Amino acid sequence: MIFEFFLTILIVGFVTAGLNIRFDRFFTILLLLFIFGLSITDAINIFLWVIMVGALMIILKNKEKIFVLPKLMKIKLFVMVPVFTLITSFIGSLLFINSSQSVLLITLGILAILYGLRLVFVHFEKHELEFEKGYPTITKMCGIIGPWISGFFIGFIGTSIKALKIPFAIKIGKMNIKQVYLGNTISAFFASFFAIMWHFVLSKNITFNFFYEQMILGLALSAGIHFVFELTNIFFKNKWRKIFQILIGLILLLVPIKIFMI
Repeated sequence: MIFEFFLTILIVGFVTAGLNIRFDRFFTILLLLFIFGLSITDAINIFLWVIMVGALMIILKNKEKIFVLPKLMKIKLFVMVPVFTLITSFIGSLLFINSSQSVLLITLGILAILYGLRLVFVHFEKHELEFEKGYPTITKMCGIIGPWISGFFIGFIGTSIKALKIPFAIKIGKMNIKQVYLGNTISAFFASFFAIMWHFVLSKNITFNFFYEQMILGLALSAGIHFVFELTNIFFKNKWRKIFQILIGLILLLVPIKIFMI
């Protein structure tokens, strides 16, 4: 278990540093499957702790920026978003509890393909990272639908679909990347928090001791991945990131072959 733990935090920390991914570390689920040899349900339950802690760290890091937001925006982020994610994470969790291992694995394989295609073909240009205001209609749509999507998919398969939502918001909606990331992070935090609760309440197989073991492993993985991420990020040059992103995307396109063999 110790070897698997260190191998996982090294791989995920290094990969996410190269991709500059700070919380929705989808690769963790894959390594919990392939290296730890866990079931898809256990891998998702453990990963929920990783995504929740990662999102919380980003929120705390940006607490001063959040503090000065307009009152209406704070209500939206900390009243409406929790309500939306509470409901949709319940729906997603119901689907998770009632889905077979095969359905969850197939869904994970499809996401791996979509994420891989995104990394290979979708890259942000410098001017796209400097948008100030997006198209009003798309901005409102993302603000309303985004938390619902995060809640449902985190409850169902453990990921907020950030890798697909962010390119849509920026490439199509011309939205400000910092605002998009902050909104998605807050949605992911509440969605993962509620999903952990729903998975425990709805499942007939998770005892308190097993829940505790999953929590400890999830928290340890989160801390270890973050440490490796920060250490690797010091040495990772920006000029390498696009090539690295394409390479990881190509690897993700091969992942379903391994997933469907489980």
